[in-house]
Parts: sequence; C-alpha cells; structure tokens
Amino acid sequence: MTPSPRATVVLLSGLLLLGGWLRMHDLDDKLVWHDEIATVILAAGYSIDEWKQALYTGEVVDVDAVHHFQRLNRDRSVGDAIAELARHDPQHPPMYYLLASSWVRAVGEGIGRLRTLSVLASLLGLFAMFQLTWELARSRRVAWLATGALAVSPFFVLYAQEAREYSLWATLILATTGALLRAIRKTEERPSIPIGAWALYGLLTVASLYTSFSSAAVILGQVLFVFLRVKGRPDRMSLSAAGTLAIAALAFLPWALNLLRNYEAFEASMRWSKEIVIPTTSLLRIFALNLSRPFVDFWADLETLPAWIGVLAAVALCLWAVVSLVRELPWERTLLVLCVLILPTAIHLVPDLLFGGIRSLSTRYLTPTLLMLLVSMAWLVGSPQRRPNVAKGLGAVLLAVMVASSVHNNRQEVVWSKGVSASLPDVARVLNASERPLLVAGIEAHTPGNMLALSTRLDPGTKLQFLRIPDERAYELVEHDGDLYFLGPNVLLRQRLEEREQVRFELLLEDLFVQLWKAHPAK
Repeated sequence: MTPSPRATVVLLSGLLLLGGWLRMHDLDDKLVWHDEIATVILAAGYSIDEWKQALYTGEVVDVDAVHHFQRLNRDRSVGDAIAELARHDPQHPPMYYLLASSWVRAVGEGIGRLRTLSVLASLLGLFAMFQLTWELARSRRVAWLATGALAVSPFFVLYAQEAREYSLWATLILATTGALLRAIRKTEERPSIPIGAWALYGLLTVASLYTSFSSAAVILGQVLFVFLRVKGRPDRMSLSAAGTLAIAALAFLPWALNLLRNYEAFEASMRWSKEIVIPTTSLLRIFALNLSRPFVDFWADLETLPAWIGVLAAVALCLWAVVSLVRELPWERTLLVLCVLILPTAIHLVPDLLFGGIRSLSTRYLTPTLLMLLVSMAWLVGSPQRRPNVAKGLGAVLLAVMVASSVHNNRQEVVWSKGVSASLPDVARVLNASERPLLVAGIEAHTPGNMLALSTRLDPGTKLQFLRIPDERAYELVEHDGDLYFLGPNVLLRQRLEEREQVRFELLLEDLFVQLWKAHPAK
C-alpha cells in the first residue's frame, strides 16, 4: 500500500523543519576552528600579513590584541578583502568571501551571524536538489525524497554550520547540473534555442567556478556527459553547451590568471595533499568511511565492529542505489549522474593510488560524489519500480539513521571535520582554570591558525606570546608570575630551554596537530 499524499507531506515537512533546526542550532557555540578563523579575519577586513606582523613580535600581548583582528574594520572595503585573497590565498576563489565580507557589514560581526550565511546557502540547496531530481526522475516522490534526505544528511548539516564556502559550492553543483538538464530538455522540445535556459546554466557555472576550483572536475563530468550523449557528433544541443561553457571560461579567466601569477602560494598551500603518504589499505578504508558520511556518521574512524558494519552497509547500499539508477532510468539522464559522480572521484582517488598522497581523503572535495549518491539513494527508495513495503521499510530506516547521525553530531563539542583543532576546547579549559596563564606559540604548521581559533575560547586577560623562528632560536623565558604553557613548541626550542635554563616540560595534551606543554622553570 502506498503512503497517502497527506502522510507524505507531513513526513517531508517534518524533515525540512528538522533540517532547518539542525542547521541553526548552537551556531554561536560550535567550535571555531583553524580554517574558519581565516574567514573571520578576512571578512573583518584584515590580511594575513597584517595580523602576523602585529602579533608575531615576540612580545607578550593580551588575548584582546588577537580579538582585534576578528572585529569588523569599517575602514576596509569588500574589495580590500578580495585583493588580499587574490595575493595570499589564490586557491580560494572570491565568491563566498565576497559574500561573507558583505554579510558581516550588513548583519554584524560574530561567528554565529557569519555561519548563518552558510546555513542560507545550504537551504537554497534544497530547492536545487528538488529541481535536479525532478529533471532526472520526472517523479515528485523521488524529488521530495532527495530533498528531505539532503535536509537531514549529517555531512551536509555539518558543513551548513561552517563559515567556509563548501555549503555554497554544494548548492551550485546541484544548481548547475539541474540547469544543464533543463537547458537540454528545452532545446529538444523547441525549434529555437532556449537562450534563457543556457544563460542560466552559464551564470551558475561561473558562480560555481568563482566559489571553488574543484568545480572544474564537475564541469568536466558535464562535458563528458554531453559528449557521450551525442556520441561525439556535434548537434544543436552540444554546440549550445560548448558555447555556454566557452563564455563561462572567459568570465573566469581573470581569476585563473591570478592563480598562475601566484602559483607558488597555491602550490605551498596544497603540498600536504601530495606529500603525506599512507598505506593503500588505510586510504581505501578512510575513503569508504567518507562515502558513508552523508548517510551514517557516528564514528570519526573505523575502530570498532559497529563502525565497520555501519560503513560497509552504507557503501553496499550506495552501490545498490547506483546500479538501480543505471538499470531503471533512461540512459541519457543516468549518464549525467554517473559522470558527475565518477569523474571528480577519479581525479582525487586515482593519483593517490598511483603516486601516493591524500587528495581523496578530504571529504569536502568529494562533495559532487556524495550529492550524486544522495540522488541515487532517493531513486532507490522512491522508484515506482520498487515494491511499496520494501521502499517504505528501507526509506524509514535510512532516514532514521540520517536523523540520528545529525542529532549525534549536533551534540558533540568537536566533530571529525574540525580535526586540526579538535583539542582546542581542552587547551582552553586548562588555560582558563590556570592562574594568570601565559601561552607561548611558534609559527610552524597549523599553530598560527589554531592560536587565533583558540583565542575565541580564552578568558579575558589571558597572555599570549607569538614567536617567529628567529625568535625561537634566541628565546629566553620572560618574567611572568603565573603558569607558563607552550602550544606545539618544536623539539629544538624545548631542548634549548631544558639545557640552557633547566626548564622541565610536562606534556598535558597531544594529538596529531596540537601539543600543550606546561613549563616548570628551575627554581
């Protein structure tokens, strides 16, 4: 027996309302982590050089000196923020950061208000998902199921609460793919070329490119789809698509040239993805975990039997969903899902398997793949070819697990996506419980960003000392009448202080990215 229209409306309305609540819940209190603090500072109007030159002097400063760079500077324009991005962070195109800078000026500063921009972008993604799945499946049931699933998907709820560009990018992936299908449909239905439909696809493609360079992989998937659909023979549709993408490429050319001019900064920022090498078995294990995250997300890693069972079940369900889509939908629509799913995945995974690296392990870069898996799963549950009892049971279990995962993540102090800064709440508790603490930090690796993120949790009056590498070589303990701590000091600095000043170091906290040491000077 199929569910009544009224019951379906109630269920989907509940999912959409729950998805909105999950996205807005505790926006002010969630951990501000390493990457987000860069958005906060850029949106406030400051450059990387400015805050580093002001803070990395070797002088002891109050935590309020760090907060200064997180408050809106109305003497700076949005253009200043974009110019700074172009010089020092060219791998991040300016669309989201232009919006973030404008948003802060319009609604005010504060991490909760800034994150609301990502929430709004994520909610727009629900409309884009409905449009795409309607074009694909021509079924309102499938379209509403896909929209409801996106609303409560744990992965997409997490990134909807983050002051970064990934929520906007996910929305634009859905919007461009749906707009392409719409333009093709209208081209085939009408004797004249639907210029408006192709213009919409072009504008959304430009916006997508100006949001993330990874959009290039999605566009390549769309190009491959068009090429295979016409079997390499140019026709009215394929020529319209080619012309639209050529104009989009020209529109993106200024930032592409900027990337070439600042290629060294880009290469340095992405070096980690090539240089870190892990065993192939570990790579595939984490990759499988990442594929499961839109559906089940209770575990940071595969360390327990329930985690293995949950992840393997989710991956198996994904494979079933994709196979069902291929077998049951017309190939000219299925092909687009496959191209957008497979090509971006291959671009990240294949180099890791052949040459080493961890490009494929940053889950956010797999956003196109995860979106297409959600689309496939909606077809698996909502297809008219599925037996009603099977569809109802599968859909109920799947949505229940997704909701439970999102609620679970919402209750966590730190989630897996903020691993670089996972220990900062613990560091803050140690310092805030200490009497007149002074925290000393260097400039290596993630320490600068983590220091700024940590500052958002420190009590007023906490003292900080930022050391450049030359400062570390000649560093001597300052006169301080409170507790002395070091965040991730390098080994040479600790050895010099131990030998020269007989300082004893006590390790209080440690993970892959953060170490907190307490220094006990010789009496």
